[in-house]
Amino acid sequence: MDDTLPDSESLERLLSDARQLPALQPHAARLERLRQDYARGHARREVPLTVALVGATGAGKSTLLNALAGQALAREGEDRPTSTAATVFAPEGLALEDLGQVGARVVRYTPGPRGLWSGQVFIDTPDLNSVATAHREVARGALERADVALVVMHRGSVAESSQAEFLAEFARRRALVFLINFADELSAESREALKSQARRLAAERYGLALEAVPVFAISGRAAQQGQDPSGEFGALLFHLQSLASETVAERVRRDNARGALTELGTRVEGALKETEDTLARAGAALAAGMGRAATALREDFDARLVLAQGHLASEVREQAAGRFWGPAAWGMRLSTAGVGGLGAATLVARRNLPVGLAVAATTTVLDAVRERTRARAAETAVVEPFEDDLAVESAARASLTEARSLAYAGGLTPEALGLPDLDTLLAELKAARASAWRYTLTTAVAGAVARWWRTARWLLLPLINLPLFALLAHVGYRVVRAYVEGPLLGVDYFLNAGALFALLAGAGALLASASLAGTTRAVRRAGLERFGVLLEALGARFGESVQGGLRSGREAARALLRLR
Repeated sequence: MDDTLPDSESLERLLSDARQLPALQPHAARLERLRQDYARGHARREVPLTVALVGATGAGKSTLLNALAGQALAREGEDRPTSTAATVFAPEGLALEDLGQVGARVVRYTPGPRGLWSGQVFIDTPDLNSVATAHREVARGALERADVALVVMHRGSVAESSQAEFLAEFARRRALVFLINFADELSAESREALKSQARRLAAERYGLALEAVPVFAISGRAAQQGQDPSGEFGALLFHLQSLASETVAERVRRDNARGALTELGTRVEGALKETEDTLARAGAALAAGMGRAATALREDFDARLVLAQGHLASEVREQAAGRFWGPAAWGMRLSTAGVGGLGAATLVARRNLPVGLAVAATTTVLDAVRERTRARAAETAVVEPFEDDLAVESAARASLTEARSLAYAGGLTPEALGLPDLDTLLAELKAARASAWRYTLTTAVAGAVARWWRTARWLLLPLINLPLFALLAHVGYRVVRAYVEGPLLGVDYFLNAGALFALLAGAGALLASASLAGTTRAVRRAGLERFGVLLEALGARFGESVQGGLRSGREAARALLRLR
């Protein structure tokens, strides 16, 4: 056997995997017949040629078979159809392999000296144009197990559509020999016209090369009597004997196997293209749907960030305070209410120090509790879905609708294509929101504060801290002067100086916080951009999942196509 043909086991494994493609599943029975056909042609060695005689009612198949065998093997008669089931005529002692599986009657014969082409395995099949349509199935099963098809025709059956449709299935994987019977009833011109018609039909309907179609005009009845009125029966015998030679028979079976492999490849190629077209369309539809949904999803995320604006501002102030130095830095860690509370505590302390300290402590504790509560509320608002979060669900559903519809239209389940369902997409969107929120609280805040600090350290820091330094310098001057010249300063002076210091520090903290308003907006923009990037990445990941759909079946199909 030709080394270029793959072994049957490898082909069976690849075809089994390729059948995962939904486009191949309706053709499973046909594919299995082709695989078995390939295996038979690949495996058969040094056995007589198996010849199936097929044709229309009254074409004279049985008569021709008897003429070739040189003895009356098949029953001849005028009542049509004569053959209602396939009959296998095989030499005595010859193993029939799988021919017995077709449900055919087996007749053993001894090749006689008068056999012009005796010693072969003949299969006499039911008529192809019989009113009993089951006859064609019997003929099909027989021809599946033959090497050569002798197509026996009379003048009225050359162009019969039922015969042409039947033979189209085998044209590429069987050696076809066309016979115009009853040549003794035709003129020479009629014989040539019918032969030309047969060649033309074979070329047009089966794709065979016109000059390579063997067509003979013979008379089976005359051949039984040793006569050859058309002068072509001898040429037919020579052609058949050449087919039966060991070398040519092996080539015939190899060509049959290659034809079965080519037809398998053609069907698999079509299914692969259909599957990949469906995958490409579904991937494009999913990408378009995700792109359309991105606008609504970004608007939703921006609205969530607006709800978390207070906490973002607090985080920005805290990180900015870490870059500051001086009393204003501590005040920046408090909210506006906290700074106001400390200012009030300072004023109260002028009248009653213990009460002022209590007010300051209470304000600080309440501010810390309030900030923690706001942090939890902000994360819930951004990450968790709203109870009536219909806009996001609607956008997510719309992004999947077209792609999932294409999958169903292509005979695929969305899951087989790697398309997510609605719950999976909503879960992924929630994860994307959580990731974008973490990025906003960390990287975005740090980056925005760093950009703010490049200017603030040269302008804002001196503006806030110089009045405090001036106050401290003035207090120091007064203390030294009082110590040298007397009298010493009273407690009221220090309380007033402390209150003024606290007010200046609070004012500085408020000024620094006010300068961070643009920074907070920049953080929000960065978070929104990050969410957009995550949406694009999510769409790309789903797209890759779609392109990887039915991967094993597609890879097996490609490997099978490389075997052709």
